[in-house]
Amino acid sequence: MTSGQPSHHLTRRDAARARAEASAHRTECRRRLTRRTRGVGGREPDRALVGGSLLVIASLLALAWVTADQPGLPGHFANDEGTIISVNRGTFTEADSSFQLIAAVYRWMGLAELPTLAALIGVASYLLVLTAAISHTRLATAEWVDWAIIISCVALAAIYHGAYTKDLLTVGAVLALIANRGRGLLAELVPVAAMLLYAQSFRTYWFLVAGLYLVLRLALRARRGWTATLGVILVLYAGLSVVFPLIVGVDLDHYRLTVNEHRSTESVNTLIVQFLPGTGPVSGFVNSVLTFASFIVPIPLMLRGGAIYLVVALVLLALWGSLVTVIRSARLRAPRGAPVLTAFQNRLFAAILAFLIVQSIFEPDYGSFLRHLTPMLIVAMCLLLSLRHGAAALSARRRPASAASRVDQRGACRTDAAAMRTSAATRAQENGPAAASTPAAESAW
Repeated sequence: MTSGQPSHHLTRRDAARARAEASAHRTECRRRLTRRTRGVGGREPDRALVGGSLLVIASLLALAWVTADQPGLPGHFANDEGTIISVNRGTFTEADSSFQLIAAVYRWMGLAELPTLAALIGVASYLLVLTAAISHTRLATAEWVDWAIIISCVALAAIYHGAYTKDLLTVGAVLALIANRGRGLLAELVPVAAMLLYAQSFRTYWFLVAGLYLVLRLALRARRGWTATLGVILVLYAGLSVVFPLIVGVDLDHYRLTVNEHRSTESVNTLIVQFLPGTGPVSGFVNSVLTFASFIVPIPLMLRGGAIYLVVALVLLALWGSLVTVIRSARLRAPRGAPVLTAFQNRLFAAILAFLIVQSIFEPDYGSFLRHLTPMLIVAMCLLLSLRHGAAALSARRRPASAASRVDQRGACRTDAAAMRTSAATRAQENGPAAASTPAAESAW
């Protein structure tokens, strides 16, 4: 290649792919050097050890805080607990069926008059499922931000599961999602069966979660970019905005409006109000889509929720941002035309999207959304750590031959990284655009 040759054939995708490949090689080089010089810089083992230790400490503190009856927590967080206690004592017979059922579950467990033990069981069950989700991943690849999110999940569990709660049984559906990590018919059917069972016995809107999950699971099997994924989501919203008036007889955002009819932003500071006032399919479509967007970029929660919700909003931004980053990185690494996510990762991704879509239709306020989202954060963290683990494993399997020789590891790593940065440009300039779009044989990404 000469300096006089044009470089306009190099596409943005090729440049991004080359940068991702170079970054992966630099990470793998640092990992190999760390193994050779453990006394100098064992950053990844230290990070896993420190993160795991902090998780244990946070879990113990959460259990202790719950045992002390959640001191310092604002009273409105206990609204559901108060309703369940009233149902169990027979003083609130008009409660809806979901409260009646969960109250019966607590009575069956012998916990109707044991609120502290019920709270400890709720938090402990969440922690067990969270541990199961992250224990099958390579925690050495977890970043500091991942550990921060995991510890935030523990804090949310203490807040929302550290009392009588309607979300006690949601962790069962989450466990069904994260426990089936392989391929095959059984791995596909078990999560759907768990969703349907949960919907039949407890929350009927999970029928819609299960249906959207199946549609997304099929639609996202093919390799799709973010534009296509967003298109699929918008098509689903458009279909629902037509189906609801025809079959259910109400607009898409009717149920939220009905719940909020006698509430105001003064009484509930995290109320989800209409972004576009009005009725009809168009209004339902726009308001539901914008509510979905506000779940991903929770600006209303940051502005109106107070200190606790501000911190949670930042955690959600970190989580969704990390997921977008690792999925984008996986798409850049994957060979052209190959699937980006494994079957297990695709199931987790479809479940998260289906849940957020349904919540954007029914949730009346962001506080309720966070309460119901807390168990599903386990699914999101499982996906995030699985993608990080996959990237590290792929990089380790496909290391360059020159590095494998270990004759001069430091020099080889520097040479490999530099070669990866220029590989796409070299193919484009020497062989034209067609070669630029084909990954190099040495890369094998």
